[in-house]
Amino acid sequence: MKQKAGVILTVFTAIAIAVVLTAGGCTKKEEAKQETTNITETEVATEKNWTNSTARGDIEDKAISGKINDKSVAIKNVQVEEWDGEYSWSFSNQDVETTCGVIVGNDAVNFSSKILQEGTFEKKMDEEVEFEDYHAYYHYQQENDTPMSVNVDWSAKVVINKIDKENKKVSGWAKFDFTDEKTAIAGSFEADLCE
Repeated sequence: MKQKAGVILTVFTAIAIAVVLTAGGCTKKEEAKQETTNITETEVATEKNWTNSTARGDIEDKAISGKINDKSVAIKNVQVEEWDGEYSWSFSNQDVETTCGVIVGNDAVNFSSKILQEGTFEKKMDEEVEFEDYHAYYHYQQENDTPMSVNVDWSAKVVINKIDKENKKVSGWAKFDFTDEKTAIAGSFEADLCE
């Protein structure tokens, strides 16, 4: 009887150890899997108002369009020009014949940034930023053919998916809104990089 009890106890102990080892192994695998998932989904702030994320979020994946001064527009030309240590963006309703050409008589949303990098720039409507670092405004042609520039509070999300220095292109998504509610554009873009 003692020998039978010893065999049963040994078998029970072996089963208990196997269960503990198996459970421990699953937990470690699950923890490792969760750590990997968190690493790939982590958004890291790289500069003020910038993260390393290139996900478009809630911006629709369609050609950028919207309204400028309460008139519907399709954005036909986007340019990013490097000038004096900052990047000047123009989202224009008119196309140009040559890359990085001057556009006159157009309606456009303009954005200036001290940084151009792959990632996301975001500014909320009530958020203050240094004017020298970032600013946005829009302009439109009046009936007498003179331009009118409008500087009001603004919000923006600019996602730069790719900067192709060789072909001088910048691609991604953008969304701009202004507090007067007369101008708002959103969608995907491919910009000419004018250096």
